[in-house]
Amino acid sequence: MARAVSRLFTARTGLPATAAALRELSDDGLLDLQDRLAEPGPDREGLPPMLSLVPFADGELIPDPVLDALTTGDAGAGVPLMLGFTAHEFNLIPAPTPTPAAGPDGRPLPVSVLLGGLGLTGDRAAAFAETYTNTDPAGHFGQALTDLPFAFDLLDAEGVEDAAGPTPPRALATAVHRAWVAFVTHQDPGPDWPAYTADARTTKIWDTTPRTERDPLAAVRGIWLGSK
Repeated sequence: MARAVSRLFTARTGLPATAAALRELSDDGLLDLQDRLAEPGPDREGLPPMLSLVPFADGELIPDPVLDALTTGDAGAGVPLMLGFTAHEFNLIPAPTPTPAAGPDGRPLPVSVLLGGLGLTGDRAAAFAETYTNTDPAGHFGQALTDLPFAFDLLDAEGVEDAAGPTPPRALATAVHRAWVAFVTHQDPGPDWPAYTADARTTKIWDTTPRTERDPLAAVRGIWLGSK
């Protein structure tokens, strides 16, 4: 796979697929090359539908594919994991088939299904589940990616008003950003956000008034796992 993608990259861009050829390129330059690599065409038959400039397992520098290392080896064992989604994730993106983060009805999959699909059981990762549900009359909040300006506390950044409306709640951005920083720094988002476990399934709900709920996606999980 790595050789096939490297050959495609070189054929489409004229550059060798080496670190030396890419090291001095700007971010925009790399993104342009990635877009050219991802374009459809008969020369990419048999390759994954989505290609990006990412490392492939070569057996030496990267001994195993990431998914295999997570599910069959010790990579990541005991490393806390934060999973999150917006209440209407992917609703703005038409898709012919269900996306990995949503079920057939467009509703987000429960954490247990996502972890199970990766082969990660509760004893392999401490998961902190979260969902963003804030909505306004124009329907700005809760769509895909609208959580990012809150996570990075960048409500004044260019384009945020188009995605989050003219008056996004700044207190919410402060709270979300604080939790993210705490998680990155200490692997714990704080005492008001307990870990998700198979017994409690506690989930942080980021709304105008943040809160935690016990198993808020019980009905969805029941549909996917065949339980009530």
